Amino acid sequence: MLKQKISRLIENSISEKVFPGAVAYVLADKKVLYHEAFGHRCVKPKKLPMFQTTVFDLASLTKPIVVGTLCMQLVERGKLFLDSTVEKYLPEFKQTGVTLKHLLTHTSGLPAWLPVYLRAPSRGNVISYLGGVPLESQPGKKTAYSCLGYIVLGALLESVTAQSLDKLAQDYIFEPLGMKSTRFNPPQAWREHCAATEDSNSFERRMVGYERYDWREGVIIGQVHDENAHFLGGVSGNAGLFSTSTDLGNFCRTLMDNGGGLLRPASLCTMQQVASAEGERRCIGWAVTDDGCLYHTGFTGTSIRICLKRKLAAILLTNRVHPNADRRGIIEFRKIFHSIIFSCQ
Repeated sequence: MLKQKISRLIENSISEKVFPGAVAYVLADKKVLYHEAFGHRCVKPKKLPMFQTTVFDLASLTKPIVVGTLCMQLVERGKLFLDSTVEKYLPEFKQTGVTLKHLLTHTSGLPAWLPVYLRAPSRGNVISYLGGVPLESQPGKKTAYSCLGYIVLGALLESVTAQSLDKLAQDYIFEPLGMKSTRFNPPQAWREHCAATEDSNSFERRMVGYERYDWREGVIIGQVHDENAHFLGGVSGNAGLFSTSTDLGNFCRTLMDNGGGLLRPASLCTMQQVASAEGERRCIGWAVTDDGCLYHTGFTGTSIRICLKRKLAAILLTNRVHPNADRRGIIEFRKIFHSIIFSCQ
C-alpha cells in the first residue's frame, strides 16, 4: 500500500509538471522499504530516463551532510568549540559576537542570500566581504536561514584544518561510509549519469536584475547550479555536493545507528538541540519538524527527512529546476510525500 501511494503521487506530480523526474528512497532501520526512479533526468536538449543510480546536485543538503557533520567531528576532537566566536577562527570575519553555533543554527543575523559573485572583489576576499555585511538581527535572537553563514563555515573548516572542504568530506564522511558516488565537482565521466538542472541559470539572472556577469549558457549538468558555489570553484559550505539516493541512504542509516562511528552518540544529542531563538526550529545543520525529525531541503528539488527515534528516513531527489526554476508545487508535494511515509510506519 505504501509503495502504491508513493508511486501514484510521484507519477501524478510528473504529469502535472511539478518536476521532470524523481528518485525516492525510504529506509526503516536497516531495511530499504522503497527505492524507485521515475520520469526523466533530462528533457532538454534531449530526453534521458531517470535511474535509481542517477547523480543529483544536492544543493543545500550540502549544509547538514558535510558542514554540520564535519563541525561536530571537529568539536569531538577539540579543534572547534561551538560557543567560540567565528572571528577566533577567521580573523577577517569582523562580526563581533557571532559564534560557530549561531552560524550552524542560522541564528547569526546574516542575510539569507547575496550575490557574492557580484559583490566580493575576488574569491579570496569573500570572507572579509561577508564579515562586513550588516547583520539583520542580533546574533542568537532570531532564526533566519542563511546560505551566507554556511559559506563562512566552509571557509572556517578549511582554515582550522588546513585542508580543502572537499578533501575533508571525502576523508571523514564519504570514504568511511562507502559513499563512492558522492563528491564535489563530479568528473567528466559522471556527467552522463547526472540529473540536469537549470538552463542558463535564468533564476539567478532575474534575482540580480540581469546584472552583467559571465553567466553560464545552456543546460547545467554535472556542475553546481548555485552561482555562489560555482564562483567558489564548486566547493562551498552552502552547496556543491553531488550524490545518489543509495549513498544518502548509507548516510541516513549511519545516523540512525546512533552515529555509527561517524559521530559519537553525545554529538548526535548535541546536534539535535533546537536553538533558543525566535522563528523556525533549527538545530546544528538541520531543521527540526514538529514531530522531532531532522529535515533539510535543497533548491534543486532534493530533501532528506530522518526520525532518529523511529529509525525512519525518507530521501527525495528531484530535478524540479530543470529546465527552469519556475515550477511550482514542490513544497506541497513534499508535505504529502512525507505524510504518506511517516504516518504509515
